[in-house]
Amino acid sequence: MDDKIEEILAQYPVQIESRKRIRGAILLETREGQYLLREYNGSASHLEREERIKESLMSHGYRKVDKALANKQGELLTRDGSGNIWLMKRWFAGRECDLKDAKQVCRAMSHLAMLHLWMSEQHEDIRTQQTENAEELTSSGRETDLGGEELQAAEVTAFTPIDFFGRRNRELKRVHTYIRKKRRKNEMELALLDAFAHYYEQGCEAEQLETAEHNYDYLQREAVEQGKLMHGSYNYHNIVFQGREVVTSNFENAKVGIQIMDLYGFLRKTMEKNGWKQDLGRRMIASYEEKRSLSEEERHLLYTLLLYPEKYWKQCNFYYNGKKSWMSSKSYEKLLRIRGQEEGRIQFLEMIKDVLF
Repeated sequence: MDDKIEEILAQYPVQIESRKRIRGAILLETREGQYLLREYNGSASHLEREERIKESLMSHGYRKVDKALANKQGELLTRDGSGNIWLMKRWFAGRECDLKDAKQVCRAMSHLAMLHLWMSEQHEDIRTQQTENAEELTSSGRETDLGGEELQAAEVTAFTPIDFFGRRNRELKRVHTYIRKKRRKNEMELALLDAFAHYYEQGCEAEQLETAEHNYDYLQREAVEQGKLMHGSYNYHNIVFQGREVVTSNFENAKVGIQIMDLYGFLRKTMEKNGWKQDLGRRMIASYEEKRSLSEEERHLLYTLLLYPEKYWKQCNFYYNGKKSWMSSKSYEKLLRIRGQEEGRIQFLEMIKDVLF
């Protein structure tokens, strides 16, 4: 393995002073700064789009970007003797965002708002290419549901509002029917059944909001037409504090999409980690809106996403697609934890509804 690494490092124009293994990669200290070396499993075209996004951010003054470094042949990807593909990119070590630290998560929210503003002003070539991909899918009539391979390949959007919650609710009913018909049920199955009525009611309410007067399709069309990009993985692993600066890394999931999905994902995860503390949620929304105001459509979508019982749906989905011959104690503990937080979550939803509307 060391010989393979040496083979790869010799192909880059950097003078390495030290290196150490970290999670899934190798951190390099060089005379030119810090770099990260890791195996790359994506496509070259995907990397090219990602790099154009980073270049656009840099043109807006976003200096600390984990931009890929070309090898001595001027290529971004390097192949070793075994056929494995490697990528080297700039890196910025620091403290990962602590979701228990209110000041840090509010700074991260403010930074996300600025990132969204910058990612709404992308170069015309990025907008044109991804809009053409969207139009090609539409005209061909190919599948564009959430998670479809064609949708991910074209990177049109990370959220398809049309019947999104309806499909999930039908999946919940399918799991409920399956468990109910079983003669012998384990603790996990009994717990899923016991919680079903409560969470399914929330799911139906979210579905009704989705199909009511608030047209979320507008946000999807706006994202495609205006080339609005979302980060796609805005979580504490990808948010680093370097003194007064906030650095966001790992843009491989960045795509044209509804930006509010970044906010929702970070907000929900932080709330779960902090027992759905109302004041913290209020401060996080306020920190975001200090830099970028939410539109009426975004407010309704954010509330609907928070209302939908995503964690319960995930446990049902994991159970239904996994082995039925044994019970996952970890999944059972997660389900109990979800239910234990539900009262706080309901109170948070009541509060955030007043904040948003």
